[in-house]
Amino acid sequence: MQIDMFSTPFSFVGVGAGIAFVVVYVYRNYTSPNLDHIPTVGQSGLWGAIRFLTHSLEIVQEGYKEHKTGVFKVADLTHHWTVVLNRSHLDDMAKALDTELSFIHAINENIQVEYTLSPAVLHDRYHNSILRSQLTKNMGAIYPDIRSELVVAFDETLDLKGNEWKSIAAVEMIQELMCRISNRAFVGLPLCRDPGWVDLNIQLTIALIKEGALLMWLPKFIMPLASKWITRRTERTNRAARLLETIVWDRQRHMNEYGKEWSDKPNDMLQWCMDEGRENTAEQLAARIMGINSAAMHTTSNGFAQALFLLATDPQYAEMLREEVETVVKEHGWTKEALTHMRKIDSFLKEVQRFQGPAILGLPRKALQDMRLSDGTVIPKGTFLSFPMYAIHHDQDIYEHPDVFDPLRFVRLRDTRQGPESRFQLVSVSRESLTFGFGKMTCPGKSFAVVVMKSMLAHVVVEYDVKLNEGRSSGQMGICFGAHLSPDPAVRVMFRKRGA
Repeated sequence: MQIDMFSTPFSFVGVGAGIAFVVVYVYRNYTSPNLDHIPTVGQSGLWGAIRFLTHSLEIVQEGYKEHKTGVFKVADLTHHWTVVLNRSHLDDMAKALDTELSFIHAINENIQVEYTLSPAVLHDRYHNSILRSQLTKNMGAIYPDIRSELVVAFDETLDLKGNEWKSIAAVEMIQELMCRISNRAFVGLPLCRDPGWVDLNIQLTIALIKEGALLMWLPKFIMPLASKWITRRTERTNRAARLLETIVWDRQRHMNEYGKEWSDKPNDMLQWCMDEGRENTAEQLAARIMGINSAAMHTTSNGFAQALFLLATDPQYAEMLREEVETVVKEHGWTKEALTHMRKIDSFLKEVQRFQGPAILGLPRKALQDMRLSDGTVIPKGTFLSFPMYAIHHDQDIYEHPDVFDPLRFVRLRDTRQGPESRFQLVSVSRESLTFGFGKMTCPGKSFAVVVMKSMLAHVVVEYDVKLNEGRSSGQMGICFGAHLSPDPAVRVMFRKRGA
């Protein structure tokens, strides 16, 4: 029996959605800032924006080659245009006031945090100062817990038997590991191991992106109402609050009884947020911790997956790193201090960031008022800006043989003192290394992310042999979609316990 698709209700829904999409896109085109003075790279209009989704790398590379010291714009499905700046404009961005260029406004256009997560998380970001101060300051004290969770999580997640090789869906595994390890520092035991909590936070980032992508096409006035049907914010928050409430009540009881200090007071992100006193209910704190998880887990998981893929391509990498780790651990043990001496581990991960990286375009900003850059370029209010991160990281004027993965690149740069040694460390940001941001909006949790990734890589090379599944090459492990780069979730990595 042949089905007439145009007679089904779904066809009308699809056609209606398509018409609505085109109408909104045309309206945004009409109301977008006038950028005729900025050259276009790639095609313009709706087709150009759609093509950018699958050809962003070649389009941005072409623009970088033609306008390396200038600016250009590319068609963007969400903002109509994105203006791509050059490295000299990084200083303009760093000096700009938050009332001129806003990272938060740029990100929120895509995710709509007030509707998908919580208005408080968007408008009162007090957790960022806690990440920069409390978490960084207490890293040494909580490191034994991080290390302990890492060991247990790897053992339970891989579940290797004897001398067998086991094929693992790498991205999925890393997300679970990263969630458990991070949440040992965020909420502590036993919640960091609770399958419900882990699943909720793993699925969170994808949910926010999907729901935000739907909301962003709606007029502002209808979002509060539409979000009740489009998002699962209330369900997520309630679910997280149920898992968190007993812990919150117990800690509040201790705070009421003993004040600010007691003998076994938890030393984690949840407690530091509670000490701030701005949020007191389980629902408020659940949304806050989920917000921290969504920011922390996605980029760190992707970064480590890229590192694992490259590690698995050549056994010589693991041998070189293993020798360093074993030497350092023999002297310093498994401590945070030991990580500072693992220079090859640090260089390997920094080279992964440079060679692969999280994005074709990075450091997004939205102009909140008309402004003029230092070279005279006029940026109208409402313009979305970005930097060609991948092109900068692959610029032969900055890096020798930029299209070659060189795991010891940054060890050599540190040894030859081509600038301050700290400039070439994984945690550092510079005009040549933009993965953790630049200026005032560098990643507030970058020190924690570095500790976790270095600890995981060091553990892997000492405890396991790894290799790619048959039929996979190093050039088939990433997905480029629009401005984003991500590891292919279909890639499987073979693990075997060393010395079993």
